[in-house]
Amino acid sequence: MTEDYNCPCRDVDPDNFVTNEEVLKLLETKDDYKFNQGDYLRLYNCVHCGACGTHYERFLLKQKFLKDGNKIEGLDEQIEVLKKYGTPFKLNKSRIKPIEGINVKSKTLLYFGCFTTVKTPKYGENIAKYLLSKNVDFNILEKEICCGYPILCTGEINTYDLLVERNKKLFIEMGFEKIITVCPSCYMVLKKHYQELGIKIEYFTQYLTPITGKDKGNLMIQHACPLKYIEFPGIEEDLKKLYEDSGYNVSPVPHNCCGGGVGHQLRTDISEMIAIKRMKELKDFENLNSEIADNNTYITTYCPDAYWILKFYGRKNRAKQKLKNMCELLID
Repeated sequence: MTEDYNCPCRDVDPDNFVTNEEVLKLLETKDDYKFNQGDYLRLYNCVHCGACGTHYERFLLKQKFLKDGNKIEGLDEQIEVLKKYGTPFKLNKSRIKPIEGINVKSKTLLYFGCFTTVKTPKYGENIAKYLLSKNVDFNILEKEICCGYPILCTGEINTYDLLVERNKKLFIEMGFEKIITVCPSCYMVLKKHYQELGIKIEYFTQYLTPITGKDKGNLMIQHACPLKYIEFPGIEEDLKKLYEDSGYNVSPVPHNCCGGGVGHQLRTDISEMIAIKRMKELKDFENLNSEIADNNTYITTYCPDAYWILKFYGRKNRAKQKLKNMCELLID
């Protein structure tokens, strides 16, 4: 297993980073030792971007951490909230506004995900409206059940399995034949567990189509790490072509993780350091490429967590680019 990969966690917290070689060795010898509470910092250093190729194995180490009797502050409360409310956000109902034109009898589900419904509702609304403008037939749930990814990332597998089973029951009762997701984490979980039910799992970017016109401005794309590294190799090139065909000058920004995803669920210090580092990289890229630093420079992403990071930390960093939803950029 190579160590030649671009890891944001290693960059910002090298003292607590666990290499691929160490991960595999820890799993091979897992019956010979027990983790202690002091191992928390290094085991939860990872934001599971997928760049290293051992993101799944790192989940297994977190499961062992808990099985060995160690604790995560607030985990018991998180488990109870998920069991009772079906979402990590017990005090926050979905903030996505009612969307006209949805077919309540459709066998296709547009699944927003917990983070989208609460933290980036306009991101979800724009995607729904875009799909409707393309005559995509779909239904939505009045109240979604969490896909389980946030709790999986803690290592608490029992609650994860419970949420998966609840969703399976719901999807079967509703008779869904296809699910379109707007979140990379949801896509990975649904693809893993629900295709066996005969349900087709798709990502909303598969419905994006180019528009006519040229000279629409410069565009920077923050790619979704799990899709780029794990699920959709080649998505970077595909989206570059799509937006160039639509009249945008897609800037060759080197890809790095933004710190979103599971980063802001556990070791928020790691997430924040990665986010600040990424914002500086984007700003430095603009400064080095002055021809794109004008009023017609946009930045976009196809991940709700990354969208929130770009919005929140972009403001703090006084970013020059205008943050746009991917679908907004493809409306004539």
